Amino acid sequence: MWFWLFIASFLLNIFLMYYVRWLFKSLGSINQDMGLVIRKLNDFSAHLGSVHEMEMFYGDETLQGLLSHAADLSNDLSDLDLLLNDQEEDVKEEEDVEEEKKT
Repeated sequence: MWFWLFIASFLLNIFLMYYVRWLFKSLGSINQDMGLVIRKLNDFSAHLGSVHEMEMFYGDETLQGLLSHAADLSNDLSDLDLLLNDQEEDVKEEEDVEEEKKT
């Protein structure tokens, strides 16, 4: 009986290890995609700002609204990205502390 419980526990642990590994890969992929979206949104915001500063469009309320909306969206996405990167920075800080203790 104990042997079968040990085998079941062993198989469950192996499955869970692969599942956690898959979750970390998925989280990394999502984080990379989020970074790409943020960069593209920042590029769009900069382009929109340069168009707004042209003499032809300077002071246009529609472009001003688009510019402020793009800035707000960029800030919101940056905050979301920081939540994902905070976890990675905490792990890096812990690794740095461990390396300092070794030397």
